[in-house]
Amino acid sequence: EGGAYRESPVSRAFPGWRTAAIHKALNEAKPSGWTQAVLEHLGRTLGERDGTGPEDDPLSHSLLDQGRTEAVLEILRVRGVPCSENLLAGIPDGLSDSVVAAAALACDSERDFHARLRAHR
Repeated sequence: EGGAYRESPVSRAFPGWRTAAIHKALNEAKPSGWTQAVLEHLGRTLGERDGTGPEDDPLSHSLLDQGRTEAVLEILRVRGVPCSENLLAGIPDGLSDSVVAAAALACDSERDFHARLRAHR
């Protein structure tokens, strides 16, 4: 502010996210459900402000170029989320690749992944 750093309890860069919560989230070894929920809210807020959404994410696009199955499995593997051989069997028809990728990026378990997909039906 005014060319100098000033500490603040509220983040200007991340609307609605207090600095103590940012610090807590950035220091988690594996993002908790709370952190994932806050990040999803933050992403929606910034997307609404900037006119963007999950379909604008270059990482999702590059992974989805491999095909939906490979992309979802790779996202979950990199994030350390265990999954069964039947992971993709329960995906509802008609969901976009972006919705499926967003669920894979946000979930903390296979059950959570499917719950997020069911929420979009």
